[in-house]
Formats: sequence, C-alpha cells, structure tokens
Amino acid sequence: MRTMNRGFLRLYLLKLIGEAPTGISGYSLMKRIEENTGFWRPSPGSIYPLLAALEEAGWIEHRVEKDKKVYSLTAKGRDGLARAHAAKEEAMEGVRRSIRVLGELFGKEMEVELTAHLERIRRRVPPAVRGNLHELWRTITEIPVHDLSPAELTQIDGILMRAIKELKRYANRD
Repeated sequence: MRTMNRGFLRLYLLKLIGEAPTGISGYSLMKRIEENTGFWRPSPGSIYPLLAALEEAGWIEHRVEKDKKVYSLTAKGRDGLARAHAAKEEAMEGVRRSIRVLGELFGKEMEVELTAHLERIRRRVPPAVRGNLHELWRTITEIPVHDLSPAELTQIDGILMRAIKELKRYANRD
C-alpha cells in the first residue's frame, strides 16, 4: 500500500528543498520527511527517481558537495511551488477524499469522527490565531533537530513548556 501519492511527494519535496537555504541532499530529505510526519520515511526508490524527474523538468538543480548531490530550487521550481500553494482547495479535496477512503476501510463512523474532529479544531481556533498557529507548527517542524545539541533541545523544550503553561491559563478559565 502506498503511504503517500506521488503528486503529494513531489510537492512536499519542492517545499522542503525550497526551505533549505543552502540546499539539501536526498538522504536529508528522507530524514526530514520522517521527522516532520513522525511515521513515514520514503524509500530511496521513491525519492531519487522523483528528484531526477524534477531536475529533468527544470524545477530543481544540484551541485556536488563531499560526494553528495545537494538540491536547490530553480526559478521554475519556486514558481511552480507558489502555484501549488495557490491550489489550496484542491489539496483540501484530497484530504476529504482520504477521510472518505478511511471511512470505507474502517467504517463510516471513522469518517464521521475525523470530519467532526477537523471541524471542531477549525471552529475552536479563532481566525486571528490560525495564521500564527500554522506559523508556529511550520517553524517547529523546520527546526533541524538532528543538528542541535542536547542543551539546545532542552532550551526548545523549555520554550514550548512555558508557552503551554501560559496558554493553559486561558484554557482553564472558569
């Protein structure tokens, strides 16, 4: 069973490559995807042919550093990624289809439960806060945790714990 479809992986690779200011290797892309998703590490057989296709299409380019290919976006890749971001509704339809498939696999109650859960989240997060919440999540998932020292990881954990404690004051109001 394929965990993610090829179109999604293509966009995700472009996003991750675009976020790496000095470029990123194929191996680092696989690790980053696993870190970000917490469950999925694409195989080299998925990543490298797709990187070659993206390069052949002119969306990315590579340079060799220490016997590794390091990929970066081209202008065409940046433009393509910007167009993909504009296609938000199409992506949301994919989420809705995935929820329907899960309902078919595991029962209609799962579909109903997932849809209701997503709607509760959407309604509970005020529009004025959604952008910052998204930015916080994006920032956290972009932290190169494999490059950080234990002390830096402890500092990040402390920042998050302080933020949680502060926000819980609002959550626990009577």
